Amino acid sequence: MKTSTLTKSTAWLVALGLVTACSPSGDAGKATAGQEEHADEDDHGDHGAEEDHDDHGDEGGHDDHGDEGGHDDHGESDGHVELTQTQFDSAGIETTVARSGQVHESMMLTGTIAPNANSVQHVTPRVPGRVRQALKQLGEPVKKGELLCIIDSVELGAAVADYMRDKAMQKAAQTTLERERDLFEGRRVALTKVVEGSIDVQKRIYEREKDLQAKGVSTVRPLLEAERALEFAILDKGKLLNELSAERDTRLLALDVQLQAITIDVTAATNRLKTMGLTGDQLQNIPIDSPLLAGEYRVYASGDGIIVSRHVSAGEFVPAGFKLYVVEDLSDVWFVASAYEIQLQSLRTGQKSEVVLDAFPGTTLPGTVSFLDYRIDPVTRTVGVRIDLNNDIIAGWSEKLPLRPGMFGSVDLHTDPREAAVIIPERALVHEDGLDATFVQTEPLGFELREVTVKHMAGGLVEVISGLEAGERVVVAGTFLLKSAERQSELGGGHSH
Repeated sequence: MKTSTLTKSTAWLVALGLVTACSPSGDAGKATAGQEEHADEDDHGDHGAEEDHDDHGDEGGHDDHGDEGGHDDHGESDGHVELTQTQFDSAGIETTVARSGQVHESMMLTGTIAPNANSVQHVTPRVPGRVRQALKQLGEPVKKGELLCIIDSVELGAAVADYMRDKAMQKAAQTTLERERDLFEGRRVALTKVVEGSIDVQKRIYEREKDLQAKGVSTVRPLLEAERALEFAILDKGKLLNELSAERDTRLLALDVQLQAITIDVTAATNRLKTMGLTGDQLQNIPIDSPLLAGEYRVYASGDGIIVSRHVSAGEFVPAGFKLYVVEDLSDVWFVASAYEIQLQSLRTGQKSEVVLDAFPGTTLPGTVSFLDYRIDPVTRTVGVRIDLNNDIIAGWSEKLPLRPGMFGSVDLHTDPREAAVIIPERALVHEDGLDATFVQTEPLGFELREVTVKHMAGGLVEVISGLEAGERVVVAGTFLLKSAERQSELGGGHSH
């Protein structure tokens, strides 16, 4: 019979520890009275059809309450739930007060971890050659300046040989020029001494003839001849020195031109070797037995990082520019998210953000928006948003550099703060048929499931647009049991109290 069925349903609810009320004005005392009434019904047995009719004045019994509306306390649930103090305590219900305050609007975007492109190193040789030895394996860490690979290069050996030959010729030309300069200086000094000696002789002759002429011993002719000879000696000195100077200048100029031409060859050879990766220190003094002369080319790491890609094996011939290794410094990484162009006006560089990765669901990674892409993807109509993250060890996982490129996750971006009229924690929300709702505490042991319109904010908060006023108290823990009781009220037709 119907009354028996309801009594059994009520007994099941009492065993569950939750009792629902049909009226927002009901309290814990009424719920208790309802339980006693149904207990009496169990003691007296099932009621007949006439008793149901006498009690309710409806031939249809309980099945017709929804149509006739004959009983205000029964029928479909209006979202009210009442508990006893014991039920309230055992349910673990916690509440908080809806309040006003400043909020950051939350913009949730999805994206993936990517390496910092500024710290990605493509290790390539600058000369062609055959790989003698590949020293580093995939996944190994490397330090700046560490040897990665040795290549035997005929081209490098030939370039080093040209450089050493040009250096030797430059040194020889410099020596020749200096020696020629010294030689001409010596010839000038010797010639000057000879000419000066000749002039001295002619001066003495001239003085003697001048003295004899004054004494009347000699005639005028010898005096004139001596004077002319002295003049010619002085003129010869200037002529000889000028001829020697002209010869010296011509010779030294030719040697200097030759030295400059060789110096140009040395500079070109030096620059060629530097483009092959050799440093100035390596080129200072290359011995004749240097491995460089044999074409040994050494490839070094340009920075710290991890070998994330290797494309080289011993014995393999590689051209210049071939990608031997890819080294990534993962000490800091990027989280690259995608935002629709309609969201672009809410984005700013410098915005604070919180990244959560699928690999670490309980960990929030703080970051900052460092770059907004200048291009809109023509297919997806999205713009790239870059967040900088430090790749520190994550609690619960002892592996170094836990943030690995390719990891998927989401980022909660914090926009500029503004004042909101009503704020509640996001965990106060329950979802009913695709709608948002929250349990509002209307009495010490009474609750009302109320539909609300919300807008999600950052920091686990939501702004309530409608359905709730500031100062009302909402449930943030124990909502599952309240929701179960409210649902049972709907299914049981209200006789569970």
